[in-house]
Order: sequence, then C-alpha cells, then structure tokens
Amino acid sequence: MHSHIVVAGRALSISVAALALAACPPPVEPPPDDVDCGPEPTGDGTEHGGSVDADETWGADGSPHLLPYDTAIYATLTLDTCAVVKIAAGHFLTVRGGALVGKPGARIVARDAEPFAAIGLVGGTMDLEGVVIEGGGDPLNTLPYLAGTLDLTGAAGPATQAVARLVDVEVRDSASNGIVVRDGGGFTDDSRDLVVTGAAQFPVSIWARAVGTLPTGTYTGNATDEILLPALAGNEAIVESTTMHARGVPYLVGHETSLGDLRVQAVDGVATLTIEAGVTLRFKRGAVLHVEQATSTDDPARGALIARGTEDAPIVFTSAEASPAPGDWLGIWYGLAPSATNVIDYARVEYAGGASVSGSDSCVDPPEVVNDAAIRVRGPVAASFVTNTTIANSASNGIDRGFRSDTKPSFLPSNSFSGVAKCTETYPRDVSGACPDPVPCPTE
Repeated sequence: MHSHIVVAGRALSISVAALALAACPPPVEPPPDDVDCGPEPTGDGTEHGGSVDADETWGADGSPHLLPYDTAIYATLTLDTCAVVKIAAGHFLTVRGGALVGKPGARIVARDAEPFAAIGLVGGTMDLEGVVIEGGGDPLNTLPYLAGTLDLTGAAGPATQAVARLVDVEVRDSASNGIVVRDGGGFTDDSRDLVVTGAAQFPVSIWARAVGTLPTGTYTGNATDEILLPALAGNEAIVESTTMHARGVPYLVGHETSLGDLRVQAVDGVATLTIEAGVTLRFKRGAVLHVEQATSTDDPARGALIARGTEDAPIVFTSAEASPAPGDWLGIWYGLAPSATNVIDYARVEYAGGASVSGSDSCVDPPEVVNDAAIRVRGPVAASFVTNTTIANSASNGIDRGFRSDTKPSFLPSNSFSGVAKCTETYPRDVSGACPDPVPCPTE
C-alpha cells in the first residue's frame, strides 16, 4: 500500500501547468539522440496485472506495456532499450522490495489524458539510465511537498540509503514536484546528468539529510526553479556529514506548513554540513538554520557548518519573501560549545534577525530585550569563525556573542555590516555573569 498523508478533500494548489496537463496527454518525446527506437508503437500493446512477482524483462516488442491498475514490483523488472510503459491516470507503479531497471531509450509515460500518480520505492531500488519519464505526479490527496512523479524512500533508520541510481534520466511535465526524496531515501554516488523540467511545483523536494546525494543535472523550466528542503527538523535533520552542492538553482528552506527548521545535529559524534561556493539558500518567514539546537556551556556541539564561498562566488543566506524585509527569518544559530571546525567565509547573511523568544547569555540593554541576531553563537568559542562576510538588513543585531567569556573574541574584523538595526555584535558576559554599564554596542 502506498503511504500518503491525507488532508481533507483535495486541499492542494495546482498550477496552470498542471491543469493544462490534465486537459490533454503530454506529448511523448523521442528517446536520446544516441538511441534509435524507430516509430512510436501503434499496436494494442501488452496489458499487465497488478504485480510483478518474478524477474521479467519488458522490451520494445510488446510495447506499449499498459498498467491499468496500481502495480507492485516484488522481483526485478527490467525495461529494455526502447520499451514503452504507459501508466493509467491516478495509478502507482511501486517497487516493494524488488528493483526497477531501465535501459537507454526506455520511456514511462501517462496512458490517459490525466497524469499517473507516481513511481515509488518502498523497500526497493531503482537503476535507470537514459530513461525518459513524463506525465506523472498526480497529487491526489497527498500534501503538496510529498507529491512527485518519482517518490524515493528508504528503510527506517538513521542512515541515508542510496536507493536510486539515475543517469541521464529526464523527468518531464510532472503535475506536482518532479522528484520527492524522503524517509531515508537518497541517490547513488554515480547518479548524474539528471534533468527535471516542466514540473508544476519544484523540480525536487528532498529531505535535508539527503541533500548531498542530489546529482548533477538541470533543474530549470519548472513552476519554481528551486530545490525544496521541507526543513521539518526531527527525522529530516542532517545527522551525517554531507555537502550541499551548487546545482544551478537556489535551495528553499521550508514550505508553507513546515517549521522551516534546518538542523545540523548528529545523534552521535559530529555531523558537518559543507556548503559549496555559489550556493544560495532562501529561508521561509520565521525559518532558522540550527547548527546544533541544544544549549549549554560545556557540552560539545554535535553539528558544524563549513560555508566557504569565494569573492566571486559567495554563499548567500537570504529571505524567500517576494519583497524581502529585515527580520523575515531568524538567522544562523549555533548551540552548545561550537566546533572549532566551523567556517563562514565569503558569505552574505541578509534579512535575518527576526524576533524570537529563546534569548542568549549576552549582555542586554535594556535587560528585557532579547538579543536576536543574524548570526547567534550561544556557546563559548576561542576565536571568530566568521570572516569576509557581509551581514545586511538585520532586524536586530548583526552577531550575537551569546556566551560567557573573559577574553571576548570579536567577530568584527574582516566582516562588513549594513542596515543592522542594533549592534554589529553584542557583548558577552564575563564568566562570572557580570556585564559592564553601559553595555558596549558597536554600530556600522
């Protein structure tokens, strides 16, 4: 049984592109140039039942292969070169402990005037090369961020699993997202050259913990050309060291109904999120990047962030609002005793410093004020790890030194500040808890 999160009725927003797709079947485009499949099959084709229980190969002979029902794969189904599979409107092809293998020139398309639901993994694997998939993604009554033409899930457990190998695969004209990656699913290391275009929502909606597996490819020509990170914290948190790659489009942190809590925090040891130069992260209103969410003065953080941009390709942390304003999102927050491996270099942090209620241990003036900031460091550090970075349009402070320290390392050298409403950096309490009077508050 395919797993869905059900909402009342069909409380989903479907774009014009999706409505157009429902009005007429999508055109079946030819296979890649290096595969000559000849004319489109015109015969009656071969109708298949609701399950594949033994290893089978479906080829060009017998195409199109028709799936009028929800179909489950319990063995290995191989789609040979130039095979054509047509899935009925609103139905699923689900790999349940088996494997779906596709060879160059194979195509999986909508059979009817309306899109099929999804090709999903439930304890199975997928290995597709040179395959075209189009006309899927009927959202049915699934939450928008969970609906996609491909639905890639893994098994329960803390580790991300490489369940899908996609090489030179094209996912076209989804009525929702192109691909959804969740619940422990991920791509293999050799996945590459993925094309997702024509999606009515995002090209990819992917759990943050799997973001480092996202292949090279092209993710443009969709209703929203961004990679969606639902940012639900909890099971989605980045618990393994991974890299957020520059894939040519921004990453959107959070959707309309999520917390927008992008969390880097291992269960044991330290998980490090490395962000490549040139990456842009756009945060929904009220969102936050937690590099360790817990707070204390002694325990080492279980998360670290290495965001090392360049002068020509800075890393940008910004608002996702159509008309950005100071305080749209909370900022980058470091908890416990931050790791000495943290780096923010050649970056821009803007429109953060939104109001929170959590506070920190820095000196405040007046005392009832919460020292919010674009970057908040709540555990003690020996030296600044933020360099060559611009903090702009913060609704509160620039950097909150929200820890106790007698040495009070400054975060000001080499950084620039503009449009910061309060202090460029706050003042840490002494180890004893004392604050000077008045409290220093450097400004731009």
